[in-house]
Amino acid sequence: MGAASRRAALALLFLVVAALPARAGRPFFREAAQYSGLDYRHGYDARILGMPRSIAGGVACGDFDQDGWPDLFVVCGAAGPSKLFRNLHDGTFADVAAAAGVARDDSLATGPLFFDYDGDGWPDLFVGAVEDGGLRLYHNRRDGTFEDVTTASGILPAFDTMGASAGDYDGDGRLDLFLARWGSPPGSCHLWRNLGSGRFACADASAGLDSLVRRPTDFTFTGNFADIDGDERQDLLVSSDFGTSRVFLQDASGRFDDATGPEITDENGMGAAVGDIDGDGDLDWFVSSVWDPDGIAEGGWGLSGNRLYRNRGDGTFEDATDAAGVRHGYWGWGATFTDLDLDGALDLVHVNGWPSGSPEFHFDPSRMFAGDGHGGFVDRSTEWDFADSAQGRGIVAFDYDRDGDIDLFIANHGARPALWINMGAIGRWLSVELVGRGENPGAVGARIELTVNGVTQVRLVRAGTNFMSQDPLEAHFGLGQAVRAERLLVLWPDGTRSTLEGVAADQRVVVVEPAPTFGASGMAARPNPFMSAVDVRLAVPAAHATTAFVHDVSGRVVRTFAVEAGEQRVTWDGRSDQGTGVPAGIYWVRMAGAGGPGMRLVRLR
Repeated sequence: MGAASRRAALALLFLVVAALPARAGRPFFREAAQYSGLDYRHGYDARILGMPRSIAGGVACGDFDQDGWPDLFVVCGAAGPSKLFRNLHDGTFADVAAAAGVARDDSLATGPLFFDYDGDGWPDLFVGAVEDGGLRLYHNRRDGTFEDVTTASGILPAFDTMGASAGDYDGDGRLDLFLARWGSPPGSCHLWRNLGSGRFACADASAGLDSLVRRPTDFTFTGNFADIDGDERQDLLVSSDFGTSRVFLQDASGRFDDATGPEITDENGMGAAVGDIDGDGDLDWFVSSVWDPDGIAEGGWGLSGNRLYRNRGDGTFEDATDAAGVRHGYWGWGATFTDLDLDGALDLVHVNGWPSGSPEFHFDPSRMFAGDGHGGFVDRSTEWDFADSAQGRGIVAFDYDRDGDIDLFIANHGARPALWINMGAIGRWLSVELVGRGENPGAVGARIELTVNGVTQVRLVRAGTNFMSQDPLEAHFGLGQAVRAERLLVLWPDGTRSTLEGVAADQRVVVVEPAPTFGASGMAARPNPFMSAVDVRLAVPAAHATTAFVHDVSGRVVRTFAVEAGEQRVTWDGRSDQGTGVPAGIYWVRMAGAGGPGMRLVRLR
């Protein structure tokens, strides 16, 4: 099906759905992957499937070309090369993997992740692998292509690297990596500290994660960085198979202490979601596991289902699974918290499936639980027309068509994917994107609080993993029918705060981190407004080199300048980093790196 045909078919789908009876206030979903250009299949030869290949798969979601629209990178197993789907802004995608240099025939690839390891504002790409298939780290060249920098990075492979998550655990401003290595032998490294200049070093021993390394067999599946005890340090939640899930709290010395309590009882921890489900301001943890409906384990798995661990506020948890109503999930994998009906409460979706053994898991349904904002959930899968029973592995919650509600992408194992378009949510919404300074421009680790009608919702900006999958670096809020939020508060990773009052609903807000002031000299730009070029004076202390960024009004970086120590003058010629002219309009010049003296507004016309 050609691009024009896909667009026509997608438009027809929307027209047909629009003609259905209205369901006031309720989302309902329609599957449209075949019309959207997401034309691929994941799969392996069943004769050589094996355990790791039965698990492998996944999807990464991020804006790799920085055009403001979320893109997708997927692995295909033995069915073909990996694919990079660029969002075309019209409801469809186009595979640009070959042109981008990432269409490798990585038949053992799994668990991809977009994260900006070098802090240049452009997402780079990590791709794991099973059976020693060779993991990959790709550097985003900022021109639509990627460079394989695996060898130079120093990240060593293990027998299986199922997935990855990123966070700044040591507070140096750079994003570090946690790798889940289910099936690997003892000694495989999990935590990779970002040393800068594209280099990483194993930090398991220095960070106190020796207990993971010493296991006879590694069963880690899904790791997520999050501050769960409120001390503004990144802790680590690890969902692991066969009763080995762990809670690691970071202490003041930068080491992780194993704080796993007796309430952590999931039998087959696989996927995970992190979020404030009950409105008390702290982060709760959902772990997908196996619930066997016939009560008989025909293999080496547990029976007792998912777990929802409610945060007591001090980094300890209580098992709230039954009170929340989320235990019965079949064979769970990827999971995500998101607000599907825009009522201000987080909902929960997780995907399912196991391709061999007991038939009850061959076509078990994915689960869609609606949250009540107080920690309770009700299964709405049937009511919201979410009929998904394929072999799901990864899941992405994202507003792919930019209409204000959350859609779902599911990366299936041994099958085609699914794109579930949210058609019926009619509440108001707000989407927040952060532009951080320094080497973490995506502000990974930031906490965003939105107060609506006196109730505060919390979102964490995370380059985490749902299980071999990730949501984009956007914080999405449902506002119910409120026309505005009273307050939007951003707690940046370095402790800086930004507050916006009276934020109108139904818009995308870009918040730029305020930079510290070096002195009164600051920044200047002239002429302003200007015609085809502008001189920007940057007063930088003698001991600090830095970087200047030119942002458009959406927060996207369009031009970068390296700035040496001391007072410098740079001239912007009105062109982007790719050498193309940018449209007329208002732009911001920002200093980063060692910190910067604020921002300067300039106009190009």
